[in-house]
Amino acid sequence: MNNNKNKQTWTRLLTILFFLLGFFTFLTGSRVYNKTFKVKPHEITRKRFHERRLKQLEAYEHQRFMVESSKNRYNIEAIHIKSKIESTDVVILVHGIRSNYYDLLPTAFQYLDDGYNIILYNQRQSGLTGGKNSTFGLYEKFDLEEIATLAKRIYRDGKVGVHGFSMGAATAIMQSESNEETNLVDFYILDAPFHSMASAVELGAKRSESTKMPSWYVLFSGDTVLRMKQRVAYKDIVPLNVIHHTSRPVLLIHGEKDDVTSPDGSRQLFAAIHHNSRRLEIFPDEGHCTAHHNLKDDYFQRVYQFIADYL
Repeated sequence: MNNNKNKQTWTRLLTILFFLLGFFTFLTGSRVYNKTFKVKPHEITRKRFHERRLKQLEAYEHQRFMVESSKNRYNIEAIHIKSKIESTDVVILVHGIRSNYYDLLPTAFQYLDDGYNIILYNQRQSGLTGGKNSTFGLYEKFDLEEIATLAKRIYRDGKVGVHGFSMGAATAIMQSESNEETNLVDFYILDAPFHSMASAVELGAKRSESTKMPSWYVLFSGDTVLRMKQRVAYKDIVPLNVIHHTSRPVLLIHGEKDDVTSPDGSRQLFAAIHHNSRRLEIFPDEGHCTAHHNLKDDYFQRVYQFIADYL
């Protein structure tokens, strides 16, 4: 009898411990999920945009419009800005997480004044673009494909470039695989991409002062909840496994002091490209996507030199 009671007691304890572990894992994973995939950028309004940028935009011929995303079945908010210099070349700017296309207007103005037309658009779950969550490039790549199709239709005889920042750079890499068939994009500029979703989450866990748990457990919890809510896993979002497909010129840019996406990720991406039309620029004193603001002249000099060398 005592043995049976002991077994029942241990069974109950183990059941309670298993339940508590599962509950704690779900809470931890939900927190990771909400900080990454469920960022609710629809709440970002135009109030955060500088009036100076909007006034500067009025100096250029531009048009706002919505593009249908046939794969994702929602509309994409976009804006087309014409350079004052006659040109058939266009650059598509792709913003990162918790951002929107207005944040990239200063970069757009730089390109516009140097003779490049610009298409800006809001990624999934940003601005007026649809989508219930972010997928860090997995589904966003289809929206970029739609925008690139539009750009190629408008500038049939020109070059189409994609310049992505952070998650936007990852989106560009994910799209580059299908681009081998569609031939829409002629070159890629990738500022601070992550080489895998897991690496970005792990770096975020290490950076967070409130997270005292081992990074492997944070990754496990986040991946578990992501699988439950979206039927997607971190292993599905690995730009490093995609970039080797591209035959297009690629410029990778990273700040050595970046603590959001690792500069070593860009080094790995660079090494994975199987052609010589590639370049890696590391800014030793810059952080995450700061070089295009802090070192504007140097930054764009390197961008234009890359375009001149490989196109």
